Amino acid sequence: MKHQRGRARGLFITGTDTEVGKTVVAAGLAAWCRTQGIDVGVMKPIATGGRRHGANGWVSADARRLAQAAGVADPWRLITPLCYEDPLAPYAAALRTRRPMKWQAVRHAFQALSRRHQFVIVEGIGGLLVPLTRRHTVVDLIRMLDLPVLIVSRLRLGTLNHTLLTVEHARRAGLDVRGVVLNAAEPPADEPAARLAERTNPPVLKACLSVPLVGRLPHDAALANGMADSRRLSRWVAQGLQPAFLRWLRHAATV
Repeated sequence: MKHQRGRARGLFITGTDTEVGKTVVAAGLAAWCRTQGIDVGVMKPIATGGRRHGANGWVSADARRLAQAAGVADPWRLITPLCYEDPLAPYAAALRTRRPMKWQAVRHAFQALSRRHQFVIVEGIGGLLVPLTRRHTVVDLIRMLDLPVLIVSRLRLGTLNHTLLTVEHARRAGLDVRGVVLNAAEPPADEPAARLAERTNPPVLKACLSVPLVGRLPHDAALANGMADSRRLSRWVAQGLQPAFLRWLRHAATV
């Protein structure tokens, strides 16, 4: 897999773990870009747990949600060039179906979307070290696309270790980490100890991170369940992310 030279205009959304809300954050950013007059494309290059679409293809619910938020009608073969039925890690799903990763398909799809749109928001799968092949992880996917990275983390107990480990590995891998956003993917905790962790995790991370903490997104049941429209997604992002990060995003998409 060759490294693509030259920074393309886009942003890669990864997470500290699965189920941290990468999709809703990516969808929110796409919706916000639309409100700024930015022609934004979206991509979920590798997905699992897909449903059959047509005679020969599979499409994931995440990809559909991203496309709806961005208001695009790009072909699914571009938005999700590699999609597997089994809800497993990509390498495991590929082994089960005997359909190995096709890096060229991902690269060509991203290049096509980059020609169609000013800016492309790309959602990863799982965390940075999720295996895509025996030798490659999500880090290699980010390197191939040559995109800056936003890391989505959760508020709950345990997030300090997961977040700091993810940032440390990303930096050692040479990735351009633009920041970390804390997403309340779950409703506020009931237990006092858990609520205390949710209150204290943000300031501790802000003090310990080597990259910016660019925002804290509150829990919204409608957003978490995929029931909200693009306007609500856009407002959620605009209110939860720091103005400095949004200014960077607007500049990156329009220069």
